[in-house]
Amino acid sequence: MGAQNQNEELIFSRVPAFAGEDAGTFAGQNGMELRVYKNVGRRDTETYLKTLYDAGFTPLQVREPNGNFFAALQKENLRLNLLFTPCDGELRITACENEETPRLSPTGCVGSAGTAFYAFENDQTLIDCGMCMLVQCPDHSFFVVDSGHYFQPNDNDRLYRFMRERTPAGKKVTVCGWLITHAHTDHVCKLMDYLLYNTGDTVIEGFYQNILPPDYAVWDGNHEEADVAAKLCAMLADYPAPVYTLHTGMRFYVRNLAFDVLSTHEDLHPAFIEDYNDSSTVVMLEAEGSRVFIPGDAAVQAGAKMEARWGETLKCDVVQIAHHGHTGLSARCYELLGADTAIFPVTRVMFEQELPRKEANRRAIEIASQYFITGDGTVCVPLPYKRETVTKLPDETLEDFAKIHRLWKYEYTDAYKAYIYETFLQNGGDPAKLQLPTRPEGWIEPK
Repeated sequence: MGAQNQNEELIFSRVPAFAGEDAGTFAGQNGMELRVYKNVGRRDTETYLKTLYDAGFTPLQVREPNGNFFAALQKENLRLNLLFTPCDGELRITACENEETPRLSPTGCVGSAGTAFYAFENDQTLIDCGMCMLVQCPDHSFFVVDSGHYFQPNDNDRLYRFMRERTPAGKKVTVCGWLITHAHTDHVCKLMDYLLYNTGDTVIEGFYQNILPPDYAVWDGNHEEADVAAKLCAMLADYPAPVYTLHTGMRFYVRNLAFDVLSTHEDLHPAFIEDYNDSSTVVMLEAEGSRVFIPGDAAVQAGAKMEARWGETLKCDVVQIAHHGHTGLSARCYELLGADTAIFPVTRVMFEQELPRKEANRRAIEIASQYFITGDGTVCVPLPYKRETVTKLPDETLEDFAKIHRLWKYEYTDAYKAYIYETFLQNGGDPAKLQLPTRPEGWIEPK
């Protein structure tokens, strides 16, 4: 990353030069290149935009969210995205040939299902991470965010059944979009399994992402994570659906949903991305007049950028707590978000261990009128948002403390284990349903 290459020279040779302080060029996925310029003003950006228009580039989208400036442009098969941020005087320009651009104008959606946001209960029997979110649109289609860990072996089947139960008989499950925040194993492994085992009864219309290239040296020596990212990118390239690339400042539309892209790894260059979680693609979902903030695992670097750039325009109704409640966004960021409902994608065990140590978690809970832990059951938020309509579905999974001890060496007292079991029962858990169907040949889908 950061070194110029032949592809970069070819791409930017087709783009009028910007007369500014060049902070470097960075290689992204699929031939995308990013250039960063320092000490840029608004007038410089406007002058350059006119230069691009004069050179034959046409606008796909031009926006000015919170005083920032974003423009998506095209000329033949070349796509450009410009982001000027006055808080730091920086201009970022991405260039890519044949890049898949999401829909940048509003679209409608007709149907009887209504709109609902779900924070899915991952099967955290063996591991306390994992995150999956869904939105069901009025036509019964689903927009999915992330998936789960390979230590959650049933979750691709559970996710399929969840959508199947909410899809009319005789109609295939329709995933109108699948957003990947970042390529950590606890966010993408069950998507990979879904593509392998669950697509016979599913139509996936497109993937949305801006994954940090797998060869970027930020994996803490964990080659497994880098290998998973490379495998995921290869699977997406082979799957017969478009893979859309998202850029900060962009607003894209799927059915009756609008998404503002608030952060990607592009925002952090030329600084080295020390925490891979900071490469998360962060979006604000807007539907039916309500707003849901989905940061994935965004952490300190990304959070500081978002606070400076978006400020009070971050205000939302529902917030997914970043990085499961581990090191993530700051208390100040949650104050700007001001969410009425907070959702922690984590187990109750980890929640109770993490909360006392994290000021940001405590602040998010103080601000919210209510909070939920997905380990206690899938959270359903009908949209438009009304606090009293938020519900929690019955708890489906329970920690296997013996296996957890063998895997992770975690120790819990008998009293605490009994408390967790009683909490499971109080959350509507059914012990008879804990063993989900698993077979060597995979779960059998209906024809």
